Amino acid sequence: MGYPSQIEELNERLSSLLAQPDYELLVYEEEGQVLGLVGYAKMYFFERNGAYLRILALVVDSQYRNQGIATALLDRVKQIGNESGCQTLALNSGLGEERQIAHRFYEHYGFEKTSVGFAYPL
Repeated sequence: MGYPSQIEELNERLSSLLAQPDYELLVYEEEGQVLGLVGYAKMYFFERNGAYLRILALVVDSQYRNQGIATALLDRVKQIGNESGCQTLALNSGLGEERQIAHRFYEHYGFEKTSVGFAYPL
């Protein structure tokens, strides 16, 4: 689903992530088959009071896109954010040409471009 991994690595990574109290994973499934997922974490602002939810992974199986699955997942995360007093949903998305469809989806959903992300390899 867009995140190539060996099953052992995936199990270890998810176990470690989901052991953290502010990390969550939601899956969208039909008939026992996972069609999409969203991983997110509750984070806190440095520049003001309050918290937000940062979406760390959002993916839908390519065969099931454009069927409302990503919207349903984001709607649920938005509901969770509202219920837990969060002020914002935030996410980063790659700059490559292959990400342009995702960018249009985010903008259509209501996300606004507000920053530029940087990464420094260690």
